[in-house]
Amino acid sequence: MKAGLDEKDLMILNILQENGRASYSEIAKKLGISEAAVYGRVKKLIKQGYIKKFQAVIDENKIGKMLTAFIAVKAQPHLYDKVLETLVSFPEVQEVHDVTGDYYCLLKLKVKDREALAKILDDIGKMDGVVSTETRVVLRTLKESPNVYIFNTLPSS
Repeated sequence: MKAGLDEKDLMILNILQENGRASYSEIAKKLGISEAAVYGRVKKLIKQGYIKKFQAVIDENKIGKMLTAFIAVKAQPHLYDKVLETLVSFPEVQEVHDVTGDYYCLLKLKVKDREALAKILDDIGKMDGVVSTETRVVLRTLKESPNVYIFNTLPSS
């Protein structure tokens, strides 16, 4: 178990990952504790930074973001920090990961179509410090989840 978290805290995190709108009453029933206890624990989890934020997860296809791509970026070492700073500012870029291997960072983005992807690739390619990119277009997504694995099961109600 993580320092400062007990099993009830972990269960609350699990429940909220599955349904961020779960009421304190629902959570309390599942865990066999009072609503006030759930409220206090959630506030503590937020204050301690275990819960970063609550947000809606949007179906990107329904809003026209039909293409997902991963772009590996190779950069000049002395300009890498500036490259990263610029890459994180692109609104289409969902994730920027500093990685090991032949490339310096890996980007995940969702865009409308190939034309939008081509524009972003052009913009990245023109950046001072970018040496090269390698792009992978996603054909289909079998699993995508913002959830962090804590454990499989909750106590039965």
